[in-house]
Amino acid sequence: MSEQMPSTGQPPQKETPDLTTELREMGQQLEALFRAFIESERAKQMQATVAKSVQDLAAAVRQTAEKIQSDPRFQQVEDRGRQALERARESQVFHDVQEVLVTGLEQINAQLHKLVEKLETERAAAAQTGQGGEANPPIEHVPLEAPATGETKKLDA
Repeated sequence: MSEQMPSTGQPPQKETPDLTTELREMGQQLEALFRAFIESERAKQMQATVAKSVQDLAAAVRQTAEKIQSDPRFQQVEDRGRQALERARESQVFHDVQEVLVTGLEQINAQLHKLVEKLETERAAAAQTGQGGEANPPIEHVPLEAPATGETKKLDA
């Protein structure tokens, strides 16, 4: 307790922690945690499971669509739908809703495209450094120029 006080009569000040440094350190730790998780076997298993599930879902949807299209009742529903669509096309609300949906889908597709490219780049980098392997399923890249659902028809006249 022989600590001397400065001539101002104030106790010595402790060094203030640097907020920027601590926030940067926290960001680096979160990034390291995220990278460790992504590169873990558990994450790779989850990625493989999700990829397989998406492929199975796509196959099931395709098969169901084929069954529905071959059903004669589908033709009747399709004809009624066309008639209702023709009436709806005349509505400005229909046009506005279609425009919002198209814009939203374009944004979603662009983000999905970026995500696929990022994952492919990371996978290629891991394969080059010897961290990849045959255990990783290939990521199927669906180019934006080739829609998976066939031709898209614009609904407005």
